[in-house]
Amino acid sequence: MSSKALPAVIVALVCLAGCASTTPANPEDPYETFNRRMFGFNDSLDRAVLEPVARGYRAVTVEPVRDGVSNFVGNLGEPVTFANKLLQGKLIGATGAVGRFALNSTVGIVGIFDVASALGIEEGEADFGQTLGIWGFDPGPYLVLPFLGSSSPRDLTGFGIDRAIDPFNYLEFEGDDTLRVARIVGGALSGRESVLETVDDLRTQIDPYTAARRFYVRNRASMVGKPLPPSPDTQKVPESELDF
Repeated sequence: MSSKALPAVIVALVCLAGCASTTPANPEDPYETFNRRMFGFNDSLDRAVLEPVARGYRAVTVEPVRDGVSNFVGNLGEPVTFANKLLQGKLIGATGAVGRFALNSTVGIVGIFDVASALGIEEGEADFGQTLGIWGFDPGPYLVLPFLGSSSPRDLTGFGIDRAIDPFNYLEFEGDDTLRVARIVGGALSGRESVLETVDDLRTQIDPYTAARRFYVRNRASMVGKPLPPSPDTQKVPESELDF
């Protein structure tokens, strides 16, 4: 996951829904019946609320503005990226996260401009679910959660730890929650808008649920250094377009 992790991932996964058919028990997906119901619920929510709002956001803004919002949200995720890179023993990545945050928060005007990338300090990807995987913990069964979307016991635990160590969850300016609200709203808009075409393509597949599950499982395995072989269901939408 990128440093935009929380908002972008919540929105991207909420929208990946569609098929609610009943299938036989699957050893790769022991909670499939429950998961498909949650998948359908998330899809209904997305079609009714998130997708129309995201399309409206794209219609009334220009790309530089959308990039600025995305950069701002991503910059607020750098402290969590730093912590996880450090826990993973990736000292260069941890140093890069510190450098990115310092540059983008100052020269980049609170992260609106990605000065660090322009200087060659590339954005890293690190979350505590990934950290647990690198430490050797298995992901457990695939889960689809209401609102949160695709997950696993390992990643759900990681999600909670990331929220707990994120300093911006505790930062208030004399009781003013403006920063926190701006992060949530900006992240939701930016994250959903960025995957409009990807979700449209995914929904054209014969079984969007199975395709989304295999993309998620494969991508998370790759992030912890245990890549899985590609499956036929994942050929229509390039994995590079999905940021799970």
